[in-house]
Amino acid sequence: MSIFAVTSGKGGVGKSSVSAYTAAALAGLGKRTLLVELGAEPRVLDIIAGTEKEILFDISDVAANVCEPLDAIVQTKIDKNLFLLPGAPTALESFANPEDAEKLLGDLASCYDCIVADGIDFGVISPNAVDVIINVTMPNSISVRTCAAHVQMMRARGAEKMMRLVINAVPVNVMPMLGMQDFDDIIDQIGAQLLGVVPHSPILQYCSNNTKPLDKDSMTADVFDNIAARLLGQNRRLLVR
Repeated sequence: MSIFAVTSGKGGVGKSSVSAYTAAALAGLGKRTLLVELGAEPRVLDIIAGTEKEILFDISDVAANVCEPLDAIVQTKIDKNLFLLPGAPTALESFANPEDAEKLLGDLASCYDCIVADGIDFGVISPNAVDVIINVTMPNSISVRTCAAHVQMMRARGAEKMMRLVINAVPVNVMPMLGMQDFDDIIDQIGAQLLGVVPHSPILQYCSNNTKPLDKDSMTADVFDNIAARLLGQNRRLLVR
């Protein structure tokens, strides 16, 4: 069992779609996978997962002991092995203390092969409550700087687990960035090992907005399959367009 947390230094970098399709790729590899939405933003993963009309409870109900976790978890339409515990903007506030949220993740990990937790606030929850932290950035100076600051904050809070990096929405021609010439410079500035490079893709945007699995013949699907395999310890090459 493994808990993968997907985080970023700022909004708008595609963190939720990276969470959803990484989880879908893990499920496609035969792993019983749970998506957990812990961000402070309005719920979004139910749209990608196709469960919007099936949700009766969310994680704030679990935190407040209104229901059991299994009552709030729904099977997604993306993959039979992929399940969702939907979030709420007040999710973390609903827990009596951060340790309760950490305990919930630990308890759920015993029921699934993999957990992908989207949007954990590591200013509240200890980074050491998860196994791998996946930092998402876009290839621009602002995203890279904020992601680097976020990584430094987690290290200051005692993060000892594996730090990984996904560079998302990469165009064919990357614009020049202040103080950076290539992906190696981005990796050095953020201080995390590169896990994957997700190309800018209208297909990805369409799928995430319309509850569609990625086309298995697309490079984007191959990228997420390789990200999932690398998280599981398999030796897969990085795909960079």
